[in-house]
Amino acid sequence: MKTQELLSLLRSAKGNNLEFEYALGQFVPATFHITEVKNQKITSVDCGGRKLAFNQTVVQLYVNDLEAIRKPWTTDKALSILDLVDKKDPMDKEAEVFFEWGHGELRTSVYSVEQIENDENTLSIKLFAQPTVCKPSLELASSAAACCN
Repeated sequence: MKTQELLSLLRSAKGNNLEFEYALGQFVPATFHITEVKNQKITSVDCGGRKLAFNQTVVQLYVNDLEAIRKPWTTDKALSILDLVDKKDPMDKEAEVFFEWGHGELRTSVYSVEQIENDENTLSIKLFAQPTVCKPSLELASSAAACCN
């Protein structure tokens, strides 16, 4: 999901509750906070020797175990934070968006958006952790043979 798609989705689901499902039937607790939004500029070299450069938006979710349960998060609250970030440090709207989450026994991971469910009351963002991948193998089988086999 691109950053612009997330912003548009939040705007179209105005006033809805917002929840994140990180595993089947496992939800980020309702006391989560968006503690940081990272506008990351990545440069890397893959195993095939290709230099890569791209941007990504990482929304960090945090849960304070000492905080009492309160009303669920809303799309409006999330959007107000993202709009504030965008004013202070403009987000690349074409950047892929990720969610960083971990808690207790669950190690912090970076999740992609797998699916969206939006009914009249709740916007549910289904997350999944992508496995690592040999990037040359995604584009050219001959390039992957040199470095990924």
